[in-house]
Amino acid sequence: MKVKVGLEGLSFDSAHYTLSSEGNQQIHGHTYKLSIEIEGNSIDENTGFVIDFEILKKIINDIVKDWDHKLIIPSEDLNQIYFKGPFKLDIKVIPYKYPTAEYIGLEIAKSIYEKLQKKYKITVKIYEGENNYAIIEYP
Repeated sequence: MKVKVGLEGLSFDSAHYTLSSEGNQQIHGHTYKLSIEIEGNSIDENTGFVIDFEILKKIINDIVKDWDHKLIIPSEDLNQIYFKGPFKLDIKVIPYKYPTAEYIGLEIAKSIYEKLQKKYKITVKIYEGENNYAIIEYP
């Protein structure tokens, strides 16, 4: 048996640059929208849940906060980027060459998987703006 539960309506705003995409090399931002699906192999007879939605919401909201209002950069670029000014800059470093929706979604899926102690299959659907999305299934 497989049972899937999910959350929709999550979002965060972040900036990135995509050197692999002609025309997107400039720093620019998006509102990323997320749908998260958790797949379990059973329903807990004591609770009636695959996972309690309140626990799931807390974990996912904490992860989403970690991405919100950040400049997302590849780890290999970290020592090449300098900003100075009368503003706050929060950076989210990813271990990939490009900060694409695919890799951002993969990092979010991996974080959820780890926080849920590797008990569930995770599916993340991440929208970069209104019409563009990636779907990541992990592991």
